[in-house]
Amino acid sequence: MATTLTPPKVKEEPKVTGGGRGPSGGSWGGDDGGRGEPERLLPPEGYRVGMWLALVSISMLFLALTSAYIVNQARFFPIDLPGVLYLNTAVMLSSSVTIELARRALKRRKESAYNRWMAITLALGVIFLIGQIIAWRQLVEGGFYVSTNKHSWYAYLFTGLHGLHLIGGVLALAYVMIRPRWNWTAVRKRVSVDATAVYWHFLDGLWVYLFIILFFWR
Repeated sequence: MATTLTPPKVKEEPKVTGGGRGPSGGSWGGDDGGRGEPERLLPPEGYRVGMWLALVSISMLFLALTSAYIVNQARFFPIDLPGVLYLNTAVMLSSSVTIELARRALKRRKESAYNRWMAITLALGVIFLIGQIIAWRQLVEGGFYVSTNKHSWYAYLFTGLHGLHLIGGVLALAYVMIRPRWNWTAVRKRVSVDATAVYWHFLDGLWVYLFIILFFWR
């Protein structure tokens, strides 16, 4: 009677669905809950490139306006400077510190500290915007209108443009804060937060520059 030989069964390796480790010790996909992009993809450097291109464009805009401000001799017009502008400057400088603390906490994978510092940064951004509205109202009450002179026109233009860009920064902060962890990988989150922090630091420096050139430069 003939005997049929059955080839031995090959044991299949279990499939890794997340939590594996990469060559550098980072996770392949454990941070995305198995639903997002695999961590093995290259970091999204395009985020940083896009951010730097945006900053170059914004810088060119404000440099062009500064040149027009100087050429038109829109020098400082004596006014009673609202105290809230000094407070706003302190708020912006403080927000740069808090967003840097948030960024470093994320690098150390301390989610609770990251969320706390990011929430404080977002709150400071909103406080700054409210402070700007109060400052504008106080300036108007003091007779500092858009049409008063060249300096007043540029003052409202510069601070208004800065405020619009800051609104974009606040929205970016809210986005990186509330986006669910399982919708993106750890690397993409870190790069996004880094790009947002660079943008925020830029707005901080831009405000200090505008504050000096508008209200102290003679």
